[in-house]
Amino acid sequence: MWHNQKNRKVRGSTRDYSRNLSVRMTEKQYQRLQQYMGMTRLGSTAYFCRLIRGDGFRGRSPELNHALHASVNMIYSNVRQITRHRYAKDLDAETVAKLDFLMDKLCEEVYLLAAQK
Repeated sequence: MWHNQKNRKVRGSTRDYSRNLSVRMTEKQYQRLQQYMGMTRLGSTAYFCRLIRGDGFRGRSPELNHALHASVNMIYSNVRQITRHRYAKDLDAETVAKLDFLMDKLCEEVYLLAAQK
């Protein structure tokens, strides 16, 4: 193994990439493939190797994560405003407590979903 300047091991190429694969596809299929690869942020070789191994894929979209958090934040804020409004006193305490619990649970689930690796 070779070492770089910070004494970390640099991985040598132990993989045998002696085989090539040529795939014919329509433009529409190619665009879909590009879209899928973009969602996983993998190159074509890594994408196909993972696909062949049957490994799972996780899309990583900062835009989707941002939209998800923004949407949940708006819902959370609106429910908090409703439960703290003076007319919320007309609701029974159990209903307000349930709304608060559900909002906290929603935020927790979105956090766990976004934090998955």
